[in-house]
Amino acid sequence: MSLQVCGCCGWSKHTTYQGLRTHQGKMGCTPKGMRIPESQQYGFNSYTRNLTYNGPPIKLEEPLWNIFGSSLNPVFETPERSSTTYQTATNARRVLDFTSNVQVGQLPWDVPTTTAQETAVRPKEREKEEEREREKEREREKEAQKLQKARQDKIKADLQQKIQTREQKLAEVTSSVKACKGDLDAEWLEINSVFSEVMRVVEDARQKALQPLEERRQRVKREARDVVKKLQKEIDKLKNAIDELDQNQDSQVSPGTGLNEPRDWKNVTVDTSFSLGSLRTTTSNMIKLIQQKMETLSSVELKRIPTFAVDVKLDATSAHQCLVVSEDGKTVRDGGKSQKGPDAPRRFDMHGSILGLNRLTSGRSYWEVEVCNKTGWDLGVARHDANRKGKLSLQPDNGYWVTVHYEDDKYAALTAPPVSLSLMAKPHKVGVFVDYEEGLVSFYNVTARSHIYSFTECSFDDVICPYFSPHLKQNEKNSHPLVISAVNKQ
Repeated sequence: MSLQVCGCCGWSKHTTYQGLRTHQGKMGCTPKGMRIPESQQYGFNSYTRNLTYNGPPIKLEEPLWNIFGSSLNPVFETPERSSTTYQTATNARRVLDFTSNVQVGQLPWDVPTTTAQETAVRPKEREKEEEREREKEREREKEAQKLQKARQDKIKADLQQKIQTREQKLAEVTSSVKACKGDLDAEWLEINSVFSEVMRVVEDARQKALQPLEERRQRVKREARDVVKKLQKEIDKLKNAIDELDQNQDSQVSPGTGLNEPRDWKNVTVDTSFSLGSLRTTTSNMIKLIQQKMETLSSVELKRIPTFAVDVKLDATSAHQCLVVSEDGKTVRDGGKSQKGPDAPRRFDMHGSILGLNRLTSGRSYWEVEVCNKTGWDLGVARHDANRKGKLSLQPDNGYWVTVHYEDDKYAALTAPPVSLSLMAKPHKVGVFVDYEEGLVSFYNVTARSHIYSFTECSFDDVICPYFSPHLKQNEKNSHPLVISAVNKQ
């Protein structure tokens, strides 16, 4: 074996001559089977033995002998070949690898050379460089994996947070539904119990109202049966008497024969009149009992309506000039004399009244007012466009739905005509509830948890406002203010 070099394409390798010929046959450098004389072969080998070339690739744009010179032509000369084969070989790019200790000056061209030791070291350096590149690639892959893992961990943490948030919301919903169900069940039982009692009261009143009718029915039936029986008996006797007369035509029969006691039936009657008296006592007692039973539902209402609490404040521009309104708009009292200020068009000029700033146009609203130590007050609602000048008639037809406390112990609903109210206890705090759509204004004794009065089927038609009047103080009585207090929603 020796270094074999293809003179056409520059291919070189330590192999046998047969290996060179095989290469030339495969690459088309010489016609297949053509043999280069050994004299030419060995002539070149003796020159190129131990020669190494590590220079840049040589582009074979022309025959190799034009590069080496005419003295090398015999070594590289090959038989003629087709243009296709020549073009293929010409376009090839190869690097000559000569192994030799010959200096650069011994070659026909000037190419850099290295020693055998340097040639052996270079692959190791390339291996190290490749290993470093692989190590860097592995580091980059590790960093990419770390970044990917960090992103996945962040996404996972976000998902876990979302799951936790939704689980908390699920627990809140479940708990609130459970609590609501418990409250609904308790309220259902309470309301059902009240109406069961009301139904029992109504049933008792019904039985009491029907009892005289049933008794009269039985008595009439019994009296009629006795009269009919007696009449039928006498009719039978009279018929028998006629029969006897027919049988004894020649005998003399005196009138009344066959009757023990002749009776005048013209005045015999059965009492069928409806003289049962009035039902007023029964119905009045029933209504009174129903009201007592229904009053227990006030506690249920007072559990519901605080959720509709609104922050009511007083409109100082509507106040009578004798009234003193606090800066926070929560209290009003009689100042005893007119305050300095213009008489605005929307100010009350005769009634010591004031409206709230709130404009109620829909939905439900609720507020509470402290009325303790007062001998008189007005509370309710009024249409915003209701008359405020002169002497007023505070009635629904005039746009006022008001209850009044007067003379220290009297209460009334200002309907037409007014309805006197009987309160079991003097309220210290009064709650006012308005359902705009239902047309309802209700008043409650918050302290006693009882109902005072309700205006129903109200025609609001427009904006309504809270209405207040602390009444005038007399001999230092009734000097305490009306105070709009915070509503306890629990």
